[in-house]
Amino acid sequence: MRKLDLSESIGTLVALAAKSQERLAEMEMKKQLGLTPAQWKVILVLNLMNGPTQKEIAEKINIDGSTLVPVIDKMEQSGLVERRADSKDRRNNRVYLTKKSESTVDSIIEIILQLRKVVYHGVSSDEINTTRNVLKILIKNSDDASSLVKLNGSNKP
Repeated sequence: MRKLDLSESIGTLVALAAKSQERLAEMEMKKQLGLTPAQWKVILVLNLMNGPTQKEIAEKINIDGSTLVPVIDKMEQSGLVERRADSKDRRNNRVYLTKKSESTVDSIIEIILQLRKVVYHGVSSDEINTTRNVLKILIKNSDDASSLVKLNGSNKP
């Protein structure tokens, strides 16, 4: 019987590195700003997008839309976000930063940049750029293979 050690798999290592960095960021955001993971991620999305729908936010932070609703509810009650009806489709709400959350954006970004210094310690900028480029290629190749599987209706790319 064949065996496969996943501990050296690029996919496993990428997932572990991402989870480890995410856990560190979550701890720091909670400690320094009192924000939950979903809250600071919503704030960052709203900082990049002007008035996205809740569905668009959920897609950007990779959570289910129904999970996001109570997060947005709590953030709205705390004065961090404001919901407004979509002028083109009243069934949708658009979500916006408030003055209170706008003042938090710089703090969130500063925490992330400080954590990157810690996490990237001992890794050269060339190595960071190479890693970034390799990961983009792996993502593209995986996406292309997924598209082929969907088109061919096959399990083999």
